[in-house]
Amino acid sequence: MKYLAPLSTFAFALIITLLSGCSGEAISPSDSAKADYERAQEMINDHNYGKANRFLERFASKHPYSQHIAQAELLRIYAAYKDGEFILSETLASRFITRHPRYPNLSYAHYMLGMSYVKQTVESQRNPLPTQHAIQAFEKLLKLYPHSEYAHEAAVHLQNMKNKLAEHELAVGKYYFEHDRFVAATNRFQMILKKYQTSPAIEEALYYLSASFSALKLTDSARDAAILLRHNYPKSDWSEKAAAFL
Repeated sequence: MKYLAPLSTFAFALIITLLSGCSGEAISPSDSAKADYERAQEMINDHNYGKANRFLERFASKHPYSQHIAQAELLRIYAAYKDGEFILSETLASRFITRHPRYPNLSYAHYMLGMSYVKQTVESQRNPLPTQHAIQAFEKLLKLYPHSEYAHEAAVHLQNMKNKLAEHELAVGKYYFEHDRFVAATNRFQMILKKYQTSPAIEEALYYLSASFSALKLTDSARDAAILLRHNYPKSDWSEKAAAFL
């Protein structure tokens, strides 16, 4: 029977040292919430986001009733986000919104919630769920805080997320079209017309909608879609291609 030789004392100590280094330096909060909050801010300023995140987690346990607790929670959202822990920053932002519904700067938590979802869309290209969640977060921010300092950026990200979903629907619709599943294709293209009218994908969607109707022998519907395309986007290459359905 094979067995593992015992580790030497030096090798064992080396492994423990390496593991300790990987887990990050453990820093315990003091008895002063104000001093600890300022210490966390210094970590952020020094770009030690992971270290700040771990310290602020302990801060919440040490100073749960401090006047700095809400600010510390916001700071931890930022630290987690900057450290690339987007699911954690999402969770923390969502929790903050629930716990502090009347906090003066609540728009920031809504913005960070949306941005956490935006980052997750990059990590999961084929999953539209984070994109949908980002849209919901930004729409809520703009509805509740239309004059917030984060409103403009939220609006830009909102449009980008809608464009992303429109492109997803367009790709699925074209897949159905290319496999002669024209009813399913028209449903996708019509969804783009209904939900994402400001997306650049609208021109191509109108063309393929017209082509799908034509393939289904729905001549009038194909013509209507082609007319709509040519009327709204007369200089588009897709408008020229749609002339075949007029």
